[in-house]
Amino acid sequence: MKVIALAAAGAAALTLAAAPAFAQTYSIGTNPQGSSAYATGAAVAKVAKDVLNLRARVVPQGGPVVTLPLVDRGRLNFSIAVSVVAAFANQGKAMFKGKPQPNVRVVARLRTLRLGIFAPKDSKINSVADLKGVRLSSGFAKQRIQGTFWSALLNMADLTFKDVKGVPAPNGVRGVDDYMGGKVDAGMFSITSGKMRQANASRGFKYVSLPDDPASVKKMQAIAPGSVVEKIGPSPAYAGVTGPTNIMAAPFIITANAKVSDDIVYKLVKAMAANKKMMVAAFKGMHDFNPKQMYTDIGVPYHPGAMKYYRETGQAK
Repeated sequence: MKVIALAAAGAAALTLAAAPAFAQTYSIGTNPQGSSAYATGAAVAKVAKDVLNLRARVVPQGGPVVTLPLVDRGRLNFSIAVSVVAAFANQGKAMFKGKPQPNVRVVARLRTLRLGIFAPKDSKINSVADLKGVRLSSGFAKQRIQGTFWSALLNMADLTFKDVKGVPAPNGVRGVDDYMGGKVDAGMFSITSGKMRQANASRGFKYVSLPDDPASVKKMQAIAPGSVVEKIGPSPAYAGVTGPTNIMAAPFIITANAKVSDDIVYKLVKAMAANKKMMVAAFKGMHDFNPKQMYTDIGVPYHPGAMKYYRETGQAK
C-alpha cells in the first residue's frame, strides 16, 4: 500500500525501524502540527514503535475531513478523528453530504477532545452571547469541522457566523495564530494542545465558560451530535484553566481502513491498552485515556481486529 509522504518537521522522527514481519509503513493521518490530534497520533506511533516494532508515520493534514476520505480510499491506513466527524463521514452528512465513507472503521476511543472558547483576560467577552459583533476566525476550508464546532457553540446563544465579523482562516491552528497576532478577538481550540500553551505564553487568555442548561446543550448537540458540556478545573494538561470552567467535549478516536490487517489492529489496540504510561509520556493529553473504555458505540462500525480485543476483555459483546 502506498503511503502519502508529506514533508513535515518531526514526521521523519516518527518513522520507525521495522522488523521483517512488519515491513510495511503504516500512515496515521492527523490535523496539522501543534494540534492535539497530531500529538495523539504521535503517542500511537510511539506505542507502535516501542512495543510492536512497527514502522509508522504521522501524516499531518487538514484534519479528519481530509484524512477520513484518504482512509476510506486506502491511501492512509489510520486517522485520528473526533467522533462527531466520523459519524458524519459514515452517514454522508454535513461536510460529507452525499459522500459517505463506507470503508472507515473505528479502532479505539483514545481520549476526550476538549474545546474551549478563549478571549483576552481583560476583554468583556464572558459568555457565548458576548461574541456577537466580535472578530472570529471563519471559513476553515482545510478543517471544516472547526467551523461546525464554532457553529454549534454560537448556536447555544442563538448566534451564527452572520452575527460576528469573520476573519478567514484555513484551520484552527491558523485561528490561534491570528489570535496571538491580534487579528481576532476570541478563538476556540483544543485546550490540551501545544498551540494553546503557546498562546497562553504569548498573548495570554481566559476561557469563556459555556452554559450548561438543557436548552443550550440541546442547541449545541443539534449541530454537533455526540458532543457534551463538561465542567473541568485547573490541571497541568489544561493551559490557561484557572477555575471551574464549562467546555465542549467529544470522544477522540483512531480509525482505520477496513482492509488493514485484523492482526495488526488487534495487536495495536492491545498494546495501547497495556501501555498508557508510554502514551501519556508522549502526550500529556492522553492522561484521561482509559484502557477499559476504548470501546464506545458512536454509530460507526468497528474494525474486526479491534472487536476481537473488546470481546476478549468484556468491553463489547
